[in-house]
Amino acid sequence: MTCPLSIIIPIGPHETAWRNLLPQLLDAGGEAEILLASPDSEPDDWSEMLEQWGGEPPNIPVHWIQTPPGRALQMNEAARQANGEFLWFLHADSEINSETVEWLQNSLTAAPEALHYFDLKFQNDGPLLMRLNRWGVWIRSHWFQMPFGDQGLAISAKTFRELGGYDESQPYGEDHHFVWRARIAGGKLRRVGASIATSARKYRDRGWLRTTCRHVWLTWRQALPMWCQLWKRRWFG
Repeated sequence: MTCPLSIIIPIGPHETAWRNLLPQLLDAGGEAEILLASPDSEPDDWSEMLEQWGGEPPNIPVHWIQTPPGRALQMNEAARQANGEFLWFLHADSEINSETVEWLQNSLTAAPEALHYFDLKFQNDGPLLMRLNRWGVWIRSHWFQMPFGDQGLAISAKTFRELGGYDESQPYGEDHHFVWRARIAGGKLRRVGASIATSARKYRDRGWLRTTCRHVWLTWRQALPMWCQLWKRRWFG
């Protein structure tokens, strides 16, 4: 049975951040389903969690999908099993508020053919210099049209499948790579107009400067050849 929105959350091995995100999504309500894709088996307390957070069964259907590891593979498999007209990909350590889903639904209604993304804030679990990273994300996504997966990418299921889903051969940045492929195919990006938050703990644990520089290097290493493809298509068809 088709529903308006399928919320897809890839979960890494032994990752637990989704336990904070899931009740936020259930509280947000709306016509949706939630698919959590993980290489781990369903948690032992799965039924108890759903009963505590959303009733038994919860108002929003929640499905645990066990897949082989790999973020792109996990998201693709969840997308194959999704019933939604639109797919919303969220990182497990995202943080939303009660208005997030409403903002997204309004954006999807206004431009159903676009690839939608949120502005990004960082949670208070990283260095103070993360304020610079927030500005960097704004410039990257607004000026250079390169939103990342932690900005909650959303797209119609039909368009996602026409584009072939996420490229499972990419060693990193499958979400960034997908954005470029959508743009090369003629797709438009649309800013939702609201923000979601993500964890900054990796900047704290691995070092702010080292992590920031590595992300910038890997981003442009992947972006430049895709940018060439985009302009080649625009100029030569």
